Amino acid sequence: MESNNEHFRHILLFYFRKGKNAAQAAKKLRDVYGEEALKERQCRNWFDKFRSGDFLLKDEQRSDRPLQADDDQIKAIIELDRHISEREIGEKLKIPKSTIHDHIKRLGFVKKLDIWVPHELKKFI
Repeated sequence: MESNNEHFRHILLFYFRKGKNAAQAAKKLRDVYGEEALKERQCRNWFDKFRSGDFLLKDEQRSDRPLQADDDQIKAIIELDRHISEREIGEKLKIPKSTIHDHIKRLGFVKKLDIWVPHELKKFI
């Protein structure tokens, strides 16, 4: 798939230099390659790069998979210190705060009066 994308980018650069716009280039790609072609939005993104002077056609280097948090680790940290913040947990585990937030929510904890407590619904009689 990567070589296909690079091939499409060469074609986009050709159309860009001919003075065509992204919509025209996307239509021509679809006419020739069908559903395998790039979407119009992708073509627009590449045309924006070309307009900014960036003519590199290869994908930029990406980091590996995002870090995964272990629910057991997070739960253990919370049980050790009920006053710890999501930011502090994230710093300890070297994981973004938003990921920590999602895991804490899934674990069923809520912060009440600066203390993590289990969020349990109780039946009132």
